Amino acid sequence: MLYKLSIANIKKSFKDYAIYFTTLLLGVCIFYIFNSMDSQTAMLAVSSRQSEVIDLLIQLLSAVSVFVSLILGFLIIYASRFLIKKRNKEFGIYMTLGMSKRKISVILLIETFIIGLISLGVGLLLGIVISQITSIFIANMFEANMTDFTFNISKSAIIKTIIYFGIIYFIVMIFNTIIVSKNKLINLLQSTKKGENIKVKNSLICIILFIISVILLASAYYMVTGGVNTLMQHDMSILLVPIGMGVVGTVLFFYSLSGMILKIITKFPKLYYSKLNTFVFKQINSKINTMIVSISVICLMLFITLCLLSSALTVKNYFNDSINKLAPVDLCLVGYYNEDNREINLIDFINSDNIIKDNTKDITTVSIYEDQDFTYGKSLGNYYEDVKRKYPYVRYDETISIMGLSDYNKLAKMYHMDSLELNRGEYAIVSNYESQLYEEVMNRNSIITIFGTDYQPSKKLIDGFLVISGNPSNIGFFVVEDETLENNKKDAELLIANYSTDDEALIGKIETLTRDYSPSFEIMKNTKIDIKEASVGLSAIVTFIGLYLGIIFLISSSAILALKSLSDCIDDKNKYKVLRQIGADEKEVNKVLFKQTLIFFMMPLFLAIVHTLVGLEFCKFILSSIGVNNILNGSIMTFIFLLIIYGIYFMVTYFCSKNIIKERY
Repeated sequence: MLYKLSIANIKKSFKDYAIYFTTLLLGVCIFYIFNSMDSQTAMLAVSSRQSEVIDLLIQLLSAVSVFVSLILGFLIIYASRFLIKKRNKEFGIYMTLGMSKRKISVILLIETFIIGLISLGVGLLLGIVISQITSIFIANMFEANMTDFTFNISKSAIIKTIIYFGIIYFIVMIFNTIIVSKNKLINLLQSTKKGENIKVKNSLICIILFIISVILLASAYYMVTGGVNTLMQHDMSILLVPIGMGVVGTVLFFYSLSGMILKIITKFPKLYYSKLNTFVFKQINSKINTMIVSISVICLMLFITLCLLSSALTVKNYFNDSINKLAPVDLCLVGYYNEDNREINLIDFINSDNIIKDNTKDITTVSIYEDQDFTYGKSLGNYYEDVKRKYPYVRYDETISIMGLSDYNKLAKMYHMDSLELNRGEYAIVSNYESQLYEEVMNRNSIITIFGTDYQPSKKLIDGFLVISGNPSNIGFFVVEDETLENNKKDAELLIANYSTDDEALIGKIETLTRDYSPSFEIMKNTKIDIKEASVGLSAIVTFIGLYLGIIFLISSSAILALKSLSDCIDDKNKYKVLRQIGADEKEVNKVLFKQTLIFFMMPLFLAIVHTLVGLEFCKFILSSIGVNNILNGSIMTFIFLLIIYGIYFMVTYFCSKNIIKERY
């Protein structure tokens, strides 16, 4: 009997379960997708280094999954509270008819088990299907060969998902049982008549708190934008200061707003008294009053989501686009001179092994010089004192690389850069890191001295590099006329070349050759393949963890808003009934509900977007250390994704709310 009653309740209340079911389904689906990467990547042909990166990524995702399960567990318990609240009167009738609390708890256990089982099954099926699509995304990221890829199911991910969600459902069942056992019959029967106890806030206090919140938020914004250079000169723990100010400022903002919103709106009588807007704004004020902490948390979660997803997608796009620019050749060798050996010839190194010699082309060598008196500090000219105050921890006594003009033009040809012309007595600076630093040096017309000869700057800073890499790491090197360097000692030789073969086996042998050719000098080796694999590894880790946490935060914040809105609709059914009694037709009532739901969803999102615009500037500053200067594309993709998920929850909430307040005939 209890089983049949539970099935009947689920069928009858299917629309009421929509948000709950959607949240469970999405949670299971996302959880499976990110934990099934081991089976997805097992079918891909990747290198040993990429395999190590994938193993690390899987370990990190497994660790993050524990945190994700805690978030989803809290969310499911929160959703269960809504369902119990909606059915309080129903449970009261059961008790009036003589049903014990134990039997009501059994009904809830059965319903929770069935809904959990259905959502688990559908979520796993959806996750299995979507995971095949994400395999293409993974293969594209790692540039893997998918010829051997087949449809696959991760048994370990299924088991992990069942275990994690089984534990969550078990906790929910216990929680529901405790809630039912504590409820009294009179409270259950009168639950729909009870309203929220809203305390009227002192207007003066709200204004003061609003001003304080604005000051806190403005100060936090400045610290991570205009004052970021000063901020980053301290230990990383200093970041807790603007974070704390932002959190407190957000809570105070919504607290003060809850006491001022009606007073502000009433100053605009045409808006406030237009049609049924009075009812709408009072409802919004009531909602904010009863969930200040919740709406603040939702706002911060949306902010984190936007920053995480924007940064993750930006890093992925940047690494994909930058490899060809920053590693335009296949092989780069740097041989360093030392006092024991002043004779070095990288061509001999190439010719010493037939595999390298027979499978390389476009071989170019250039010489690198260093003047022991020409340090990083000296290279800044009359800008040195300003820079030292700004960056006091830089080692200004390190020497700077110098290259002759003819060698630079050979390098530029191989790197697909423009050739350079210098007038006598001029120097050029080639840099792709903190370029504005040397731009100021050149703007100040700083005179420098190299090997005893004074030089003045050429017309502009050159965007370029010396050694291929995965990010713009070249602080700068100087180019001068060849005559200055002819009688001075070389510091190193640079050799660059391309492969003349597409044979992966031969290229693999070249890639694994020893770095040391002779004990008399050291050779540093960089290859495009190594750089690409290292860059892809970092990109994959940042992207997948960012996506994982970002999507979960987005689902959680959207679901909490939806559940709160639905819960309030249950409490406010009689208010909508009164609207009908005073002459509002069903179309007008639905319009009021739509406005109310839209404003409620937009309030935390609006402040979250303001936070994000500032936060992305800080993210851009951090990402600039690896060469990322454009975060716009990733941000646009993130906002589109947010609008889709957020919009789905908004529409489901609206239609479910319509069903709750619908006049029953």
